[in-house]
Amino acid sequence: MIKRIAFMTGGGDSAGINSFIAAAIRCGIEEYGAEFIGIRKAFEGAASDNIEDQVTHFTLEDALDLQDKPSTALASSRFNPFSEANAKAGYPERILQNLRRLNVDAVLLTGGNDTIKSGLGLHRMGMPVIAAPKSIDNDVSGTDTMLGFKTAVAFGGAAFRGTAVSAKTHRRISVVEIMGRDAGWLTLEIGIAGGADLILIPEKPVDLSTVCSTVQSIYKRQGYVNIALAEGVVISTDDPVLKRVSAENPVVKTMIEENLGTDAHGNKKLGGIGQIMRRIIVHELELGSIEKVRTADIGFHLRGLAPVADDIILGTRFGIAAVNLLFSGESGKMVGIQGEKIVPVPFEQALEQKQVNWSNDELRSVGVLIS
Repeated sequence: MIKRIAFMTGGGDSAGINSFIAAAIRCGIEEYGAEFIGIRKAFEGAASDNIEDQVTHFTLEDALDLQDKPSTALASSRFNPFSEANAKAGYPERILQNLRRLNVDAVLLTGGNDTIKSGLGLHRMGMPVIAAPKSIDNDVSGTDTMLGFKTAVAFGGAAFRGTAVSAKTHRRISVVEIMGRDAGWLTLEIGIAGGADLILIPEKPVDLSTVCSTVQSIYKRQGYVNIALAEGVVISTDDPVLKRVSAENPVVKTMIEENLGTDAHGNKKLGGIGQIMRRIIVHELELGSIEKVRTADIGFHLRGLAPVADDIILGTRFGIAAVNLLFSGESGKMVGIQGEKIVPVPFEQALEQKQVNWSNDELRSVGVLIS
């Protein structure tokens, strides 16, 4: 029988998480008489030697204060208890012991691919787990959208529009780097909303000669260019333009050779593609001065935002659905939205990589470069 439920919020923070927590608390207390606690720093906190120090208790009154708050009330981490090293060190067992020590009967998670994967591991150990998808990248399968995505697009589109207007005013080329490792949803929608002339996304590997000739054509036609560039855009190390520019520009050479390492889940850390692209464009278009191309990186600006109405509504629906799933005996499921319907999605299905799936014709029509 489920009585006490613990929240954990893993991975990068985003809008809508607190809306989910608030709705789940209200539904769980009013409909099922449940108790709620939160574990700070997600799986890192849950693996703590002093688990009581990581716990916060939630009441109905707390829920009223949370609905429209930004980020997460429980902090976050990217700790991976099921990595090979951490599994050998016994972290999964420690987490399960800590949860039982706190008399936790079930867990509600918010997170992206990595957090859901850890949730799957916990579910397989026998702890009931239900998750809600959260990521500004919108890259989890089984759901049309995720907590935080709509807020990130709304703010990102406005921010991009500001750089676009400035580029037109000063007759410049503008490159805006946007988050997106393997999925280009955020860059695509911010680019469209912000008025990008050219959009580069991870799903469509780029040929730098084509990029530069396209930029030059737009620049010649209108006197300015606005480029939306995903951080995970794929450029071959054998690209002739990349080789040529890196041989002549020590900054580009250093940046492409720099190893940023990997995160706790083995994902390669990204960042800096905007500065590389800036220098490539200056070199190939023979602009003479780097000031002719301006760059901006609006990545982390999109995380700690107060949620727009869409994310408050989505968080509310996800929170209610997640609690109802738990009390119906389900586990190992994620709540997702397909069309207008909230649906349960098995963790294994959710973990399939979700990428931009528009047709090439439609992508071209909104400015995506198809090399």
